[in-house]
Amino acid sequence: METASLIWKSAWDILLVLIGLILMFMGIKVYIKQQRIIKTGIKTIATVIGFSNEKSLAENEAPVKIPLFIFYDTSRNQISVKGKSNSICTIHETTPIYYNPAKPETEYYLPKKDFLVKFLFFFVGLFFLSLGIYYLRTHNIVFDNFYIGIEEKLSSIIS
Repeated sequence: METASLIWKSAWDILLVLIGLILMFMGIKVYIKQQRIIKTGIKTIATVIGFSNEKSLAENEAPVKIPLFIFYDTSRNQISVKGKSNSICTIHETTPIYYNPAKPETEYYLPKKDFLVKFLFFFVGLFFLSLGIYYLRTHNIVFDNFYIGIEEKLSSIIS
């Protein structure tokens, strides 16, 4: 094999490792954020009051229905938040919600409406990381054998 080809394959292997690490980091970050909100936040009950039709990323796909929740904070102020697009809900359904009292509109967690995206990121990242390490190891063994072959040829020419 040619040296440039082996280096190019190693670059793709390193890219797989980096993608895996980034996805795993994102999954861990989401998990830590949710755990922080559970520990330091306030738990109350949220009610589904309707649905918002959001445009999907693709032009020809149907709009995505996102549930809208309301809940009351400790001062009896009504707070409205959006759920996740993959939450299966019905009107007037109630669910627990944890929220940060300093930022209830933006920092909240709906544990029963969680898609487990943190685990999806983590395990897909683990797959890419494992695949990248496997290929990197395989290509480096070939790379090392390539150089050992060159060294043997050079030493036989010099002798």
